[in-house]
Amino acid sequence: MIQLPKGQFYGETNFKRNVNSLTLTDTVYIHDFVDWHYHETPYFTFLLEGGLIEGYKKDRKNFTAGNILFHNWDECHYNHKPTKTARGFHLEIEPEFLKNYKVSLLNRQGNHTLQNPLLTILFYRLLTESKSKDPLSEMVIESSVLEIVSVLNNETVLDEKHIPRWVNQVKEILHENDSAALNLKEIANILTIHPVHLSRSFKKYFHCTLGEYIRRIKIEKAALGVLNSDQSLTAIAHECGFADQSHFIKMFKNYLRMNPSLFKKIQKAKC
Repeated sequence: MIQLPKGQFYGETNFKRNVNSLTLTDTVYIHDFVDWHYHETPYFTFLLEGGLIEGYKKDRKNFTAGNILFHNWDECHYNHKPTKTARGFHLEIEPEFLKNYKVSLLNRQGNHTLQNPLLTILFYRLLTESKSKDPLSEMVIESSVLEIVSVLNNETVLDEKHIPRWVNQVKEILHENDSAALNLKEIANILTIHPVHLSRSFKKYFHCTLGEYIRRIKIEKAALGVLNSDQSLTAIAHECGFADQSHFIKMFKNYLRMNPSLFKKIQKAKC
């Protein structure tokens, strides 16, 4: 079975950058099918465009743009590209980086799909920063990766503990519905819990307020629309539940640190 070395993925490389035991690679997938293989280092794939099907020893999963995948280094898999185009941003973390900063991935094994709007926002920031020529970009990249590890570890701790049924239910409700159109009472009624309990307990399990989580989902959806559609900013703002284009641009800049037009230009650029 083929082992791919650090920084190598099947496809055409838009750009690659190495920063202190981190490898950042933007790849356009050109093969309709890639046979069984595994990678030298653990890595994340942030699917930016198109779709991807990954097969494992016991099952297979279908991924779409906006999904984040984690693969441990020794996990073998195969790939099938069902869409005409597909593009992924990869983050590889070598053991030296984790050792230098005295952090870990809490022994996360196997392949995982990561559904957290904050992680998505952090990966968009990381992609943008990886193309920056600012002298401070290396420090910002390292800081962003540490924040990603922290968010991931918080999720891991959550998975290992006994949690109420409503925690997973509310996550499904917020991601699968138009969360911006739901109010606190409606969400609580669906979960059959009291709105006060939902408000007080949400932060314990999601590390942010309910309102903040919904804002992140809206920005996650908006960023995907800006990157992969030709809709106007007004149309995207309306579709994602923002009051108007002005409010959309303001919130977008708050989370992704630039306006939507510049964001699209940078994300599409090759280095």
